[in-house]
Amino acid sequence: MSGFAVDFLIQTIAGMVGAHAAAAVAHDHRFGFFGHTIVGLIGGALSGLFLQTLAVTMVTASGSMNDPTAVENAVIQGCTGLVVGGCAMLTVGLVKKLAEEHKAGGGDAER
Repeated sequence: MSGFAVDFLIQTIAGMVGAHAAAAVAHDHRFGFFGHTIVGLIGGALSGLFLQTLAVTMVTASGSMNDPTAVENAVIQGCTGLVVGGCAMLTVGLVKKLAEEHKAGGGDAER
């Protein structure tokens, strides 16, 4: 497997784990096991596509590139997927909660 595919898989799976971890902490924004799984997988996959090279770009104080080792790369990719998956779950949970509150309130702008 190529480096891209491995990093993509790491971030996708870590995104799912991050979504479930965020759901365990933020009880108000839960929306079901399968919902968390899907949102985490999508968030992790998108981070794997767009943030893969940005996440491992390390520059020293002199401006030269510092190439990470394979273990450092895996840890960085995993942490990136965890954070993006958690943020995606919290965002979707917040939007869902606000939409439910808006429906329950009858759509009034004033409170």
